[in-house]
Amino acid sequence: MLPTQTAPEPRQKTVGRQILKVQNAPLTRTKRQTLELLGEYFCLRTKDVAELLKNRLPSENDLRGTLAKLKILREEGYVHRERYFELDVEARTYVYGLTDKGVKVVDTEDAKSFDEHSLRTLDHELEISFFHIALNRFCEQNGLTLYWQQSDLKRGIHPDALFALTNDKGTYYFFLEIEKTKKTESALIKKLARYAEYYDTDQCEKDWGFRKFRVIIVQKNDVRRQNLLRELHGKLPHKMFWLTIDPLYKKNIGGEIFRTPADPEKGRYSFLLL
Repeated sequence: MLPTQTAPEPRQKTVGRQILKVQNAPLTRTKRQTLELLGEYFCLRTKDVAELLKNRLPSENDLRGTLAKLKILREEGYVHRERYFELDVEARTYVYGLTDKGVKVVDTEDAKSFDEHSLRTLDHELEISFFHIALNRFCEQNGLTLYWQQSDLKRGIHPDALFALTNDKGTYYFFLEIEKTKKTESALIKKLARYAEYYDTDQCEKDWGFRKFRVIIVQKNDVRRQNLLRELHGKLPHKMFWLTIDPLYKKNIGGEIFRTPADPEKGRYSFLLL
């Protein structure tokens, strides 16, 4: 449960030339749910919030209602928003996250503030959120327990996220790397080489509490994946690297969508096969 809120200071709202004193309204169940979602996923578009609240594709009425709630939460200082242009549909929208004030009222220990977030990395942060949403749904549907960590990640390596999947056989650890920008292959391979050096070491156990892990690498398309698989097969041919592409995980994250540089031609891997 969220902590009991003390009476907030009145906020000012300008109407014409008048300045009105408006008292923050109590946090309703839906507003609390909205804040918890932003605490869990860090940043979301309006339609993402609506879909998660309704647990279905949102209608126009759902979107309008969600936008109204987010507007109120923003006026009350709980959420911050940034303008965002969606290239796939060529439309402008907003991306929302918690403010410092919002972080203080959610139960999520991993919650981060969206205040003063760099617009340069907004696409990247959204892609992490999309993967997290897909993974969370997969775990709920298949009876797996998901652990997710997206803060305090600079420990020998610096992944986009750490997550763990637990089934009746045990717990499996993964580091997430979203690699959809045009990073040079040499820079990416250098980064992945650090993971290979880190694997099954005392330092890894000291930093994270486990020794063995896999690295999930999400790329934009299959051309890039094939190129990286070819390079890794010659330099880092390890099964610890699981490569997939954006369309595959968004369609079915539980499918056999992962390939490794150890057996790039025939190997197909899935979270369900752990």
